[in-house]
Amino acid sequence: MKTRLSAIVLAALLVLAAQPGAAGTKENLVAFYEGYLALVSASDYVTLSRDDPEEFDAKFDAIAQKAGFEDSAAALTAAESLASDSEITALRQSVADKILQQYKPFRE
Repeated sequence: MKTRLSAIVLAALLVLAAQPGAAGTKENLVAFYEGYLALVSASDYVTLSRDDPEEFDAKFDAIAQKAGFEDSAAALTAAESLASDSEITALRQSVADKILQQYKPFRE
Protein backbone atom coordinates (compact mmCIF):
# COMPACT_ATOMS: atom_id res chain seq x y z
CA MET A 1 0.00 0.00 0.00
CA LYS A 2 2.82 2.42 0.88
CA THR A 3 4.53 1.68 -2.42
CA ARG A 4 1.36 2.48 -4.34
CA LEU A 5 0.82 5.72 -2.38
CA SER A 6 4.43 6.71 -2.98
CA ALA A 7 4.02 6.11 -6.70
CA ILE A 8 0.88 8.26 -6.79
CA VAL A 9 2.58 11.08 -4.88
CA LEU A 10 5.61 10.87 -7.16
CA ALA A 11 3.41 10.99 -10.25
CA ALA A 12 1.55 14.02 -8.90
CA LEU A 13 4.82 15.80 -8.19
CA LEU A 14 6.07 15.08 -11.70
CA VAL A 15 2.88 16.47 -13.20
CA LEU A 16 3.19 19.63 -11.08
CA ALA A 17 6.84 20.03 -12.01
CA ALA A 18 5.96 19.83 -15.70
CA GLN A 19 3.53 22.74 -15.43
CA PRO A 20 4.82 26.09 -16.66
CA GLY A 21 6.03 28.26 -13.84
CA ALA A 22 4.75 31.69 -12.95
CA ALA A 23 7.71 33.19 -14.77
CA GLY A 24 6.16 32.25 -18.08
CA THR A 25 2.88 34.04 -17.57
CA LYS A 26 1.73 36.88 -19.73
CA GLU A 27 1.82 39.28 -16.78
CA ASN A 28 5.48 38.47 -16.16
CA LEU A 29 6.31 38.98 -19.81
CA VAL A 30 4.45 42.27 -19.96
CA ALA A 31 6.42 43.46 -16.91
CA PHE A 32 9.65 42.30 -18.55
CA TYR A 33 8.97 44.07 -21.85
CA GLU A 34 7.83 47.25 -20.09
CA GLY A 35 11.11 47.27 -18.15
CA TYR A 36 13.05 46.48 -21.32
CA LEU A 37 11.32 49.38 -23.09
CA ALA A 38 12.25 51.71 -20.23
CA LEU A 39 15.87 50.52 -20.47
CA VAL A 40 16.15 51.17 -24.21
CA SER A 41 14.30 54.49 -23.85
CA ALA A 42 16.88 55.89 -21.44
CA SER A 43 19.02 58.70 -22.80
CA ASP A 44 22.21 56.74 -22.10
CA TYR A 45 21.03 53.52 -23.77
CA VAL A 46 23.35 53.68 -26.78
CA THR A 47 26.47 54.58 -24.85
CA LEU A 48 25.67 52.05 -22.13
CA SER A 49 25.01 49.17 -24.52
CA ARG A 50 27.95 50.07 -26.75
CA ASP A 51 30.60 51.15 -24.25
CA ASP A 52 29.73 49.08 -21.18
CA PRO A 53 28.02 45.89 -22.33
CA GLU A 54 28.61 44.16 -18.98
CA GLU A 55 26.67 46.85 -17.13
CA PHE A 56 23.95 46.79 -19.77
CA ASP A 57 23.67 43.00 -19.43
CA ALA A 58 23.45 43.34 -15.65
CA LYS A 59 20.63 45.87 -15.97
CA PHE A 60 18.87 43.71 -18.55
CA ASP A 61 19.11 40.65 -16.29
CA ALA A 62 17.88 42.72 -13.32
CA ILE A 63 14.77 43.71 -15.30
CA ALA A 64 14.10 40.05 -16.08
CA GLN A 65 14.63 39.02 -12.46
CA LYS A 66 12.29 41.73 -11.25
CA ALA A 67 9.66 40.33 -13.63
CA GLY A 68 10.15 36.85 -12.16
CA PHE A 69 12.65 35.26 -14.54
CA GLU A 70 16.07 33.79 -13.82
CA ASP A 71 17.72 36.14 -16.33
CA SER A 72 17.07 37.92 -19.62
CA ALA A 73 17.70 34.80 -21.68
CA ALA A 74 14.98 32.96 -19.75
CA ALA A 75 12.58 35.86 -20.29
CA LEU A 76 13.24 35.99 -24.01
CA THR A 77 12.83 32.22 -24.24
CA ALA A 78 9.53 32.39 -22.36
CA ALA A 79 8.37 35.15 -24.70
CA GLU A 80 8.56 32.74 -27.62
CA SER A 81 5.67 30.73 -26.17
CA LEU A 82 3.46 33.84 -26.26
CA ALA A 83 4.80 35.30 -29.49
CA SER A 84 1.32 35.24 -31.05
CA ASP A 85 -0.20 37.29 -28.22
CA SER A 86 -1.04 40.76 -29.56
CA GLU A 87 0.05 42.62 -26.40
CA ILE A 88 3.40 40.82 -26.25
CA THR A 89 3.90 41.39 -29.99
CA ALA A 90 3.15 45.10 -29.62
CA LEU A 91 5.60 45.45 -26.73
CA ARG A 92 8.30 43.57 -28.62
CA GLN A 93 7.77 45.85 -31.61
CA SER A 94 7.90 48.94 -29.39
CA VAL A 95 11.25 47.79 -28.01
CA ALA A 96 12.62 47.13 -31.51
CA ASP A 97 11.37 50.49 -32.79
CA LYS A 98 12.90 52.33 -29.82
CA ILE A 99 16.26 50.63 -30.32
CA LEU A 100 16.29 51.67 -33.98
CA GLN A 101 15.27 55.20 -33.03
CA GLN A 102 18.02 55.45 -30.42
CA TYR A 103 20.71 54.29 -32.86
CA LYS A 104 19.49 56.39 -35.79
CA PRO A 105 21.70 59.43 -35.04
CA PHE A 106 24.75 57.16 -34.97
CA ARG A 107 23.99 55.70 -38.39
CA GLU A 108 23.63 59.04 -40.17
